[in-house]
Amino acid sequence: MYNSKYQSPAILGVIGALLVASPMFLRLPLNFSKFNLQGSEELEQYRQQQKAQTANKLDELGIMPSFRKLKVRKYLDSPKRNPRPDTTGYLEDEIVVVYDSVGRCIGKIEERKWLWKYHYKNVCNLK
Repeated sequence: MYNSKYQSPAILGVIGALLVASPMFLRLPLNFSKFNLQGSEELEQYRQQQKAQTANKLDELGIMPSFRKLKVRKYLDSPKRNPRPDTTGYLEDEIVVVYDSVGRCIGKIEERKWLWKYHYKNVCNLK
């Protein structure tokens, strides 16, 4: 009565249409994304609280984080181009050795001044 030649493609078509229409009937994917979003928001809030507590503790103790090395990205050591790193975030008594992107010393930040090795001799002779 039915031709099997057309029966299997028709069944596959109906199954495909049901799969495409299933999100309208089953709201499960939306619920999963809400749970994921809620968990990530809680995690982000927890991280922010921990950062704030750490900053408050450092402020209470009077400790500032210090960095003794600075790496200048996308700069290769060259006497023709001075990288001029920003020195405003460093303390008067802080000494920071500055390296290029390969890891070679190119100068120092000392007393909030940029000392480039091509203008100041023996700047990169580290003790």
